[in-house]
Amino acid sequence: MRDATPAPDADTRALLQQIAARLTAERPQHPMRESILTALALTFATRRHGYGTERAATAEEQLLAAAPVVEDGLTRQQYAGLLRDLAGGGR
Repeated sequence: MRDATPAPDADTRALLQQIAARLTAERPQHPMRESILTALALTFATRRHGYGTERAATAEEQLLAAAPVVEDGLTRQQYAGLLRDLAGGGR
């Protein structure tokens, strides 16, 4: 289980919303996996801040620290809802 972290900053919240949109748009009924979260955190942080930049690495770390634990049985759509809640965007 991850330790409690402070509320995500604006950049992290925006990236969480983007990841949630992707999870909802692509195979929403499929199971969510930790590896999907890891891949999407890298992808979206890199798109926003550039390949190989320190800011992208920091954004990826902040995303992974802020994101809820991926529990067994959650679909991608259900997990997207958790991300939206965390980002303050509701479902």
